[in-house]
Order: sequence, then C-alpha cells, then structure tokens
Amino acid sequence: MSDVAARENRSQTMFVNPYEGNRNLTPNEQVLLGEYAQLAQILRRVATLSSQLSASTAHADVLNDLRVVERKMGLVLTLFKASVWAIVMQQDDQELEWDQLENQYDNMTIHEEDE
Repeated sequence: MSDVAARENRSQTMFVNPYEGNRNLTPNEQVLLGEYAQLAQILRRVATLSSQLSASTAHADVLNDLRVVERKMGLVLTLFKASVWAIVMQQDDQELEWDQLENQYDNMTIHEEDE
C-alpha cells in the first residue's frame, strides 16, 4: 500500500463522529452530520497542504516553468492549427482546379463530337 493510501486509511480510522450519540438528533441525522464533519476535516487538510505547497519556493519555480511551457505549447498548437488549415485549403484548391480541368475536358470532348 502506498504512503498516501496508508495515511488516508489512518485519517479515516482516526475520525470520530462528534454527533454520534446526540439525543437531539435521529440516527440518520447523526450519520449525515458526521459525514459533513469528516468532509470539513478533509477540506481543512487539503487547504493546509495546498498553502504549504504554494508557500515553497520550489513550487513557485515549478509553476513559473510550467507557465513558460504552457505559452510555448500554445504557440505550437497555433502553428499546428495554421498548418492543418493551410493543408485543407490547399486540398480544396487542388480539388477545385481538378474539377475545372475535368469540366474543360468534358466540354472539349462534347464540342469535338458535335463537329
């Protein structure tokens, strides 16, 4: 089992429903409020980890590097789209020219048959 999965298992087993046994709540309400409390605990842990990660300089460096890569990938994508568009337009032009040549040839053969 990975470290993350092991930590997740421990955190789930360490959770105690604060609403369990409350006489003012039905059993279903206790379970539901317990689930919300557990979700809130997980979200607090995610927020803490996120702020720890974003505070580190290594994270900031990686983020800056990823932004540079993202800009370059955007340029590559734009060039790729332009290339594909150029190829499609070139094929359309060639098909149009081919159709025109066929029409001219058909017209020539019709005129020759008339004579």
